[in-house]
Amino acid sequence: MTADYRTQAIQDPTAVILDLYRSHASSENFPRFVAEHFSRIFENSTTFNKIPTLSARYPPGSHRDRALVRFRAMVQDTSLSTEMYLSHHADGSCGGWGMYEAEGGSSTSGGNVDYANLRECSVLWATTVPAESDWCSAELDGLRDKGDAPRPSETLSSRQSHKYPHPGFQHLGVQVKVYDREGAEAFKATDIVTFVGILSSEPCGFDHAQVPQEVPTLHVLFSKTHASGVLPRTFPRIARRASSNHTEIPSGDLETPIVHDNAQLRSELIDWIAEEALGGDRQAAEWVLFSCISRVQSRHPPLLPAPLVVSHFPRPPPVPTTSGSPVIPEPALSAVLALLLPLTHTLTLSLEGLNKERYTPESKDEDLHAGVLQLPQGTVLLVSEGGVREGQLLERGVLNVRALQELMDAQTLAYVFPFSQFSFPTDVSCVILAEGRRSAFFKAELNIPLRAPADPVGVAALYKPADQVQLPSPEKLAAYRDLVVGARCGKVSVPERTSEHIQEQFVQARRDDQSVTADDLIRWMTVSKLYALSLHEPTLSVETWQKAKTFDDQRRALLA
Repeated sequence: MTADYRTQAIQDPTAVILDLYRSHASSENFPRFVAEHFSRIFENSTTFNKIPTLSARYPPGSHRDRALVRFRAMVQDTSLSTEMYLSHHADGSCGGWGMYEAEGGSSTSGGNVDYANLRECSVLWATTVPAESDWCSAELDGLRDKGDAPRPSETLSSRQSHKYPHPGFQHLGVQVKVYDREGAEAFKATDIVTFVGILSSEPCGFDHAQVPQEVPTLHVLFSKTHASGVLPRTFPRIARRASSNHTEIPSGDLETPIVHDNAQLRSELIDWIAEEALGGDRQAAEWVLFSCISRVQSRHPPLLPAPLVVSHFPRPPPVPTTSGSPVIPEPALSAVLALLLPLTHTLTLSLEGLNKERYTPESKDEDLHAGVLQLPQGTVLLVSEGGVREGQLLERGVLNVRALQELMDAQTLAYVFPFSQFSFPTDVSCVILAEGRRSAFFKAELNIPLRAPADPVGVAALYKPADQVQLPSPEKLAAYRDLVVGARCGKVSVPERTSEHIQEQFVQARRDDQSVTADDLIRWMTVSKLYALSLHEPTLSVETWQKAKTFDDQRRALLA
């Protein structure tokens, strides 16, 4: 297709649809034909990135009516009622995609509707992606320098903020109408999807007021579903170079990929995490890295990410404030994870928050209210218990603790409806920062005591602001991200030689210590595979197995 046609598709997508309908009106599934047509126009990533972005940075007010936009979003609610539309108008023009017949049109006036022309479109509610890191947003939006991107002049808010998991954060909610019904059936809550469509403003489908509020509405032309974790990376990792302005070039674009020394890079990453967020404790940094790359491997049998407790983590120092409620600073680890991971969220616990907030999605008056834990798959959740003080945990607080424990244990999240509730699969790795020897609320198989300076200066360093975190060079930071994100995407096989060694060692361990069980073997296997992933080794060697088992033995020794 010519560049002029692509430009027309961006400037006037409505005209393109009308032209297509004039020549393909008899198509058996015209919405599918439209989806395939626009998908082909923008199949090239360079062309795709020319489509204007709809986001909190570029809100609906920054786009003209019926503009073509792309909206990367998390599907929040798929339970909205389908909508009927007239696919063929009296004048022979196309209907759908926000094109409605003018008042007084002969096919609808006086109720003279040709029901053979009625079609259904699916209606969803989608929000900007919760937990998405700034660098991830910039990369996916095709921004060469995220500092050049405008920030909204004011916080976006609406009567629909209850449909965003963290309403206090800047966000955007959009009513999404999908005309290709077959494609719409695949969407599930918490899926991350880039919807490309025509932007307009229409009455909210779940607003039962006499005069429903107008909300941003996206009439979808085609969509792209993102895999868990949003960003793909190569495993094993290969080189990527940077241009003079530090623009990252995907490794696949290199003419001659060069294998890096991943062990050295990993060691440098561990040093950086330890120094900037964990008081210099490299051993704790090792286990935090394991949690960052952990994900659901299988549900049958269950091979799920084990939650990690970093115990003896000091509570934050008091912060002077003129407001009545205390200010609880986030740990520096939150900023470090946000620099490394595409999806990460920090949940600072307090009794007030536990007793008031809603952790699970709940349907009220046929409207699904979001929960704090309604997060996209691939998110790393950092839970800080530093804000918890003495007090009473009320019924909602108990339910919230139970919901988070269920997420950790079974990787499922309950959706509550008026007369029932259903649990849906998720994939969220959890790191818990606990002041005591163990978490005050949660049971976790893995526990690593933090060994960091406990003096005021040392404690303050654990909670330093994000702008005080010392950054590596842009090239080094890009390499760290490739290492971590690639490890999340990778798989490790166990060759026969290593398998035989593991079996022999397990049998010997049982002979030496009758308390050793199959659970220990499962944990050793999990840790060894995570260690291999962090080294970008696609096969588990005996040496890597032995090193990983030593990590676990050292961790358990610290708990003795």
